[in-house]
Amino acid sequence: MLKSLVLVLLIPLFFLACSTKEYFKPDETFNTIDITDKMDSTIIEISGESATLEDGSIITSRGIDLTRFPEGFRFVFKNDEWAIALKTGGELFAVKDSNESKSLKLSKTIATVALKDDLLAVIFADNELALYQFSTGKLLFKEPASESTAVDMRIANPRFLNELVLFPTLDGKIVIINAEAKELVRTIIVSSEQYFNNIIYFNVVDDTLYAATPSKIYTLGEKETRVELEARNMLVNKEGVWVATKQGEVVSLDHSLNILKRVKFPFAHFLGMVVGEDIVYVAEKEGYIIALTHDLHFHLVYDFDLESGFFYTSEEGFYYDNVFIKLY
Repeated sequence: MLKSLVLVLLIPLFFLACSTKEYFKPDETFNTIDITDKMDSTIIEISGESATLEDGSIITSRGIDLTRFPEGFRFVFKNDEWAIALKTGGELFAVKDSNESKSLKLSKTIATVALKDDLLAVIFADNELALYQFSTGKLLFKEPASESTAVDMRIANPRFLNELVLFPTLDGKIVIINAEAKELVRTIIVSSEQYFNNIIYFNVVDDTLYAATPSKIYTLGEKETRVELEARNMLVNKEGVWVATKQGEVVSLDHSLNILKRVKFPFAHFLGMVVGEDIVYVAEKEGYIIALTHDLHFHLVYDFDLESGFFYTSEEGFYYDNVFIKLY
């Protein structure tokens, strides 16, 4: 009886919460930004740095790529020679060109990988880290898994820096391995949240390391800095650092992560961000693109026709469903 009474009391509260949910609504918008191109296929899966289309073709940070993978494979990595996709259970399929491909079968499901020369860096779905010889599949080094409960789908790839391999883990750490000595050099804790704490942004710019989890952003250069910002998107270039937050803010920072300016867009839910030479573009889920100057002192809001489906951001613009909007 008591359980039924509690349920009766909770149901009106649930519908009240749903009916009072608020959305971003700008005071003024400008002309609709037109669709640049329509793809022959739709996006069916995204990761931190790539997207896979239904026909097996791929999108990288540089845009649509002619590489295609067999059905069931999820594209995760591409360098100047190889593109790599994964399948549940530990299958890895690499394509060099139309005439050369390679398969590896590892021991368990892989979250993501990176490749340099003949060295394959692997982050497994259970957060175990490993180095393999790409040509033979021989295990060279393994770092045991540390617990990760739930993860954001935007899983960042490892990075290579001279003889070092930098692993962005699924539990908010950066693990640095010396590939030549096959030994652990250092473990950096970016964030220690219990859930959804994986590294979602990971990059090295001018020998300075930048990373973000859903709750903190981090840099390691001349000094080590952590800032509490709940990032949906983060981008770094030689001009500065920009973060779009879960609270509907766009924040500009210097390379030491000192906050320079923040602009609030009430109830905004950001989907992606592109930073060009002069303008920062941020896509919002109700069908708006906000264009801001680098210093965030001026902005305009444009309409755009947002379809349902996966949303992916490249260096040039926004992809969603089977549509591309080119911004640079």
